[in-house]
Amino acid sequence: MKTYNEIKLAQELIRFPTLKTEDKGIMKFLSKKLTNIGFKCKIVKSKGTGPKPALNLYARFGKSKPHINFLGHTDVVANLNNWKIPPFKAFVRKGYLNGRGSQDMKGGIACWISAVSNFIKNKQFKGSISIIISADEETTGYGCPAVMKYLKKRGEKIDFSVVGEPSSNKSIGDEIRIGRRGSMNGIITVYGKSGHSAFYGSYINPCTALAKIIAKLKSSSLDNGTKFMPSSNLEFTKMNVDNLSENVVPQSASAKFNVRFNSKHKSTSLKKKLNKTINTVAKKEKCKTKIEYKVSGEAFYTKPNKEIYMVKKIVKKVTGNSAKLNCRGGTSDSRFLGSIPRLELGLRNSTIHMVDEKTSISDLKKLTKIYYNILEKYF
Repeated sequence: MKTYNEIKLAQELIRFPTLKTEDKGIMKFLSKKLTNIGFKCKIVKSKGTGPKPALNLYARFGKSKPHINFLGHTDVVANLNNWKIPPFKAFVRKGYLNGRGSQDMKGGIACWISAVSNFIKNKQFKGSISIIISADEETTGYGCPAVMKYLKKRGEKIDFSVVGEPSSNKSIGDEIRIGRRGSMNGIITVYGKSGHSAFYGSYINPCTALAKIIAKLKSSSLDNGTKFMPSSNLEFTKMNVDNLSENVVPQSASAKFNVRFNSKHKSTSLKKKLNKTINTVAKKEKCKTKIEYKVSGEAFYTKPNKEIYMVKKIVKKVTGNSAKLNCRGGTSDSRFLGSIPRLELGLRNSTIHMVDEKTSISDLKKLTKIYYNILEKYF
C-alpha cells in the first residue's frame, strides 16, 4: 500500500497553477493518487469562470458507517506580482515551503491525504473516509454544492466533516472554527427629484436621504453577538452619484454595503429588518428606494460535540495548544455542508492571499500528525 509524504505532495499540488476555476490537470492527478490507496473517485462538473466547466472531486474509501469527510479546495487567488520566489515553483527554503496555495489550502490537502494514506496502511477499521475537493472556493462557489447534490442523489450521508481551511493563527491548532458568520451584500438606490441647487424646495435631494439612511443603519445595533460569534456588523463599501454638475441636485444616489451576520439571524429576517429602517427614513425624506441583495452564505454553527472535544484533546496532545473554539473569518465552502456536524482545522493563515505565501515544514508535519490522530480516534 502506498503512502504519501505531505511535503512532497504539497509541492506537487502547488505546481498546478489553478487560478480561478482552471483545472490544469490537478483533479486527474489527485484521483490517481487516491485511487492508488484504495479510494473510488468521481469527477463532478460545475459552472466555471470561463467557457469550460469546473472540475470537482469526490473520493471515498469504504462503504459503511461512520463516515468522516475532509473538505478542501484547489483553487488559489491571483496576486502574483512582486514575488521574491516564483509562486508555483514550490521551493523549500530555510524551513519553509514557498508558493501560492501553501497555506490556503493545498498544504492542508496534502496533510490530510498523507495522514489518510498512512492510516489506511497501518490500521484496520470499520467505516468510511471521503474527500471533497472543490475547484472554486475563492471564486464562484458552485463546486461544493454540485458535489453535495451528487451525494444527495446517491443517498450518501456524511456523519462528520473536517474542513481544511487555514484556521490556525499564531501556531497550529490554536484556533478551531466551529461555524462562520453569514455574508450578505446589498445595494441601496435612492430616487429623488433633480433640480437646480439654487431653487430650494423645487427638488428632492436623494443624497441627503442616502446620507441619513447610512447614518441610521450605522448607528443601529443589529445584535449583541453570541458565545462564539461577534456582533453582526454592516459596513458601507461604496457610494455613487451619477452627476456631472456641482449645482444640480441629482435624480438618484446609491450605496453598496456588506453585512457579516451571526447565527441570531437568517438572511430573510435580516433583509426585512434593514428594509424597514431604509424605507422609514426614505419616506420621511419623500424619496423612493430600490434595494437589492445577494447572499453569499448563511451563518452556521456546530454546537461543540464529542468529535469537537476529541479534536481539542488531540491538538493539545500534539501541539500543547488549548484550541479556542470560534467562528471568525470570512466565508468558506463549509457553508454548503448543511446540517453536517463539522469543524475547520488547518494550517496557519499568516500569509494567505498575500505576496510570498509560505508555510513552515514544521506546521505541515504537525497538522499531518493531528489529522492522523483524528482518524485513529474517530474510528
